[in-house]
Amino acid sequence: MQRVRTHSRTTRCPERSGSVTLEFIIVFPIIFIASLAIAEFSFLSLMIEGATTALHEGTREGAEAYPAAFPLDMPLADNDIADKIVEVINDHLNVYNLEVADPANGFPDTSKQNVTVAIQRAGMPTVTRNTVGDPACVPPLLPVPAADEIVVTLCFEIVNSVDPDGINGPVPDWLATFGFTLAGTRFEMTTRQSLE
Repeated sequence: MQRVRTHSRTTRCPERSGSVTLEFIIVFPIIFIASLAIAEFSFLSLMIEGATTALHEGTREGAEAYPAAFPLDMPLADNDIADKIVEVINDHLNVYNLEVADPANGFPDTSKQNVTVAIQRAGMPTVTRNTVGDPACVPPLLPVPAADEIVVTLCFEIVNSVDPDGINGPVPDWLATFGFTLAGTRFEMTTRQSLE
């Protein structure tokens, strides 16, 4: 004769599901805040890389071999070295919802966040482009550019002060709700290059 064993299975689902729910309630805010931080700092790193590339390319454009009579700064669009630099910088920054707005020189102010550019060459006054936004972007005083150098400074607020949600700016300020904010922080970088 064969004996058949029957196993009685008792489930403890009600007890386990309660602990799972409690674990979820405890862990979810941490995961949510960490996800927001990862997303915000991803935007920040992409924006810093893009602005650095824009500045380097703009400085390279300003260092090209222009004729000696070609001016550094003149009114109206596309007639001087500063306009060429701003055009290249705007081409790179448009992806990040940034722009150098200077309507007097042919760069209209759209809904993007404004950027300031300051350009220095030896023996010439500093040229600042951005008549709409914050003009506080000042190139470093020392060392002054040599006779065969051009110095370009780019600066802007990382979080748009007008729209802190980042809809019109390069980086959203999602962590401000949790006590960490990038408001008031600026990207400011200067490059110099020898003239060709």
